[in-house]
Amino acid sequence: MKHKVLLVTSNDHKLKEFQAMMDESMFELISLKDVGYTEEIIEDQLTYHDQAVKKVAALIELHPELIIIADDSGIEIEAFEYGPGIYSARFKPEMTQHERNQWICEQCFQTKQSHAAFVCAIACYIKDQPIFVTVNRCFGYIANEPSHDFGFGYDPIFAPEGYQETFQMLPSSIKNRISHRALAIQALMHYLKGVL
Repeated sequence: MKHKVLLVTSNDHKLKEFQAMMDESMFELISLKDVGYTEEIIEDQLTYHDQAVKKVAALIELHPELIIIADDSGIEIEAFEYGPGIYSARFKPEMTQHERNQWICEQCFQTKQSHAAFVCAIACYIKDQPIFVTVNRCFGYIANEPSHDFGFGYDPIFAPEGYQETFQMLPSSIKNRISHRALAIQALMHYLKGVL
């Protein structure tokens, strides 16, 4: 029997990424769109851990029978004193994502401070269990320029350690094994298989 899992997102890209990395024989993922949840969850916490927990907690009373998971992620860049971190989605809001990525590459190149890490926290609620949280990092560096005009978030500028290609250019078979989200989902899967 498959377990139904509510992923606290309305982002189809993120839903597909989670589905690709979770055991499809055990879990059926649904999103906020599937349960008709349209309220904004204000991201006002100070850590990835707490923000992921807040997202999960917002849905527990509405769907206590479901497994509920949420993630919070960001990029930490040496040139910005390891920011923008939890503010990654709201960093330089006056710019488009592509402009932002180009600007970050330029700053890292000029300062020669290109070390970076992608971070992902995942929180998980299962009825009668304490909320589980895992926080994972994928270390790497900022490329000299974006790998493409269009790509998901900061993927066009982040290259993981040991690779020349950015996340955007790497085959999904590799990215879905080594990324910050992949590492967090691996930890989540280990937890779920232990308690279900």
